[in-house]
Amino acid sequence: ATSCAPAGGRRPWAMWRRLLAPRCGGRWRGALQAPGGRPVAAVPPTDALRRRFASDRGDGGQLAQRPLSDREAACAFIVERGYSQEVAQAVVAALAAPSSGIPSGQLLSTVTWMAGRWEVGEDAGLQALAKSVEQDLARDAGKRIVRFSVRPPGGGEAFSCEAFEGMSLKEVAEHGTGDGAKLLGEYVECACSGIMACSTCHVYVHPDWFSKVGSPNEAEMDMLELAYEPRGTSRLGCQLRLAQELEGLEVTIPGGANNMFDNIPFD
Repeated sequence: ATSCAPAGGRRPWAMWRRLLAPRCGGRWRGALQAPGGRPVAAVPPTDALRRRFASDRGDGGQLAQRPLSDREAACAFIVERGYSQEVAQAVVAALAAPSSGIPSGQLLSTVTWMAGRWEVGEDAGLQALAKSVEQDLARDAGKRIVRFSVRPPGGGEAFSCEAFEGMSLKEVAEHGTGDGAKLLGEYVECACSGIMACSTCHVYVHPDWFSKVGSPNEAEMDMLELAYEPRGTSRLGCQLRLAQELEGLEVTIPGGANNMFDNIPFD
């Protein structure tokens, strides 16, 4: 059988899932998804990336002057994708565990491959693993669960969702747990991966909650003007983050979505 793993004798992803789950006490189970396409070569860390990683660690004077180890370079690559140092280290620790089957010195090439075509939002497993790690870290840090309700388009019956404070509605739709998060994911598309380049995660905030949620900034307003039937209480789900004071928040999904992001030529 042909393996979908990167070059270098790596184990198939299905085996990685079975191996990583026991190592992590059942966490991150199923987070690694077998991506299609050929493996990609590791991206060497740039001087700027090395300096940023060194600065985040607080030891920039020394680390910025020497080559990064494979493990440090893998962490730096994940940080450059927008994740925190804590999340990056936890992801790399899981992949570096002996049970993962990843050969020594292959962490950077592994996370590079898992990142897929990040420039256009095509993830190949890294985002799913990192978001699962983020939720585990939030749980360990004692972050509160925030509950909110979502009314589907057309006046359907509202359904309940819950997620950790600090998560955006987009993150709940894509990486949340429970039936409510799964259903939210069926209604919210998030075509641009949360960079405010589309309006597909557009929601209506209930008027009673809008003052607590807050008004959109200018960049978000620019995208909301292109959204499907925007209202005075419109927000982008990628910019609306849960907080303790939003316990009981009510939002409604619009009856359609304007996805002009699909018309942008990337090739």
